[in-house]
Amino acid sequence: MRIEDMTIDQLLELNRMICRRIDELQDQESLQALSQLRMGLKVTFDGREGPVLGIVTKINRKSVIVLSEDGKKQYKVSPDLLRPLRDVK
Repeated sequence: MRIEDMTIDQLLELNRMICRRIDELQDQESLQALSQLRMGLKVTFDGREGPVLGIVTKINRKSVIVLSEDGKKQYKVSPDLLRPLRDVK
């Protein structure tokens, strides 16, 4: 069936199905990202002013609280935007 031949009701149902699938995929990505995090982990992410280094202080289901390296700022960040830092020896 061509999209041009679909009724409004059919298009709305298709839209609901697509949105539901997008939500499922985003939830999977967030769960995968959360599984890589733990309290006290050093992470980095791209903030408004540039790269931010910090430490994970709280992990929620859909967001992570990161305390900046200098301890002056706290950020609420989506887990899939965080990149764990590897210790260099």
